[in-house]
Amino acid sequence: MNIAKRISIIGIGNKLMHDEGVGIHAIEHLRELKWPENISILDGGTGGITLLHLLEDCDHAIIIDAAGFGGAPGDVKAFNLEDVNLGTDSAQVSLHGTSFAGIIALANSLGQKLPKITIVAIQPKEIKPSMELSSECQNALPKCIALIRSIF
Repeated sequence: MNIAKRISIIGIGNKLMHDEGVGIHAIEHLRELKWPENISILDGGTGGITLLHLLEDCDHAIIIDAAGFGGAPGDVKAFNLEDVNLGTDSAQVSLHGTSFAGIIALANSLGQKLPKITIVAIQPKEIKPSMELSSECQNALPKCIALIRSIF
């Protein structure tokens, strides 16, 4: 019997902080598209410990987040978790207050089996109070969706 992998696409970020909310905006766009039954589209919000529960029910998690990786605003790049040095500073991967690195460390310390994790990072232009994305991050959403479709 061939059982399809369970894939969760999880957007994280703070929609009240301009480009920091790009992961949530991406999820809103992804929900408008048709996906196979084995793929869940989830709003992880600002994360926290609830991310552990979202990670435990899948074989592959794709995390969409604003991240400073040295690209131009609106650049989109995918990283495998193994290729990212999370270190102790969550700003290396996530720009919001909830540390994705901390969640991974907590999962490891609890002995929680993690799924394969791919991070789809979008380089923000700026983080400031606003519910709107910069034009660069808004224009990055179709690139983000295309990259996600290419992953599986």
